[in-house]
Amino acid sequence: MTETINAWIDWLLQSLGLSGPYILFVTIPLAILQSLFGFFPLAILIVLHVSVFNVIGGMVISWLACNLGAILTYFLFRRFLFNWFDRKWRSKLKRYDKWQRYLDRYGIWTLVLLRTVPVVPSNIINFMSAVSPIKVPAFIWGTVLGNLSYIWLFGTISSTLVVPREEWNRFLTWYGVFVVVLIAIFIRRHWGHLQEDRRSRME
Repeated sequence: MTETINAWIDWLLQSLGLSGPYILFVTIPLAILQSLFGFFPLAILIVLHVSVFNVIGGMVISWLACNLGAILTYFLFRRFLFNWFDRKWRSKLKRYDKWQRYLDRYGIWTLVLLRTVPVVPSNIINFMSAVSPIKVPAFIWGTVLGNLSYIWLFGTISSTLVVPREEWNRFLTWYGVFVVVLIAIFIRRHWGHLQEDRRSRME
């Protein structure tokens, strides 16, 4: 499936005669469609952006495009399609009930985790957020930080053949610092909830 999507994107870029920065006329709409339908891995866009705009530029552009798509999808469903979605899709999201409970409880931090570790498709994360009580600022911050975490990690890993090893190690080291800071803030803010969850599992 991934190879088919790759070939289709290559064909689209060649047919439109787009290269260099002009690929954004294709990749940004694709990022928005991905946030709605989730029909191809975000990794494809990240690799494409990194190959054109270098590592840092490619990661920044991928991050901005993913944030734009996620936020547009969130507002689309929460403002205009909430009732339809809740009626048609609520039963289909039962398999993600555990993550929905975590999202309702921890808000921004569950978003950061889900967007960093792709155990749930990105478009499903947007839908879950739209039907949850999470507030707009928390969704935006969770999305911004979660996408930054995922793209920073994947962009660093995918750049191993593009940048020298020393520079790659530097990207990975700073990513590790970023993750440690996020974990420390999470534990400090939700220590009480974590203890409650621990006690409930032990009962």
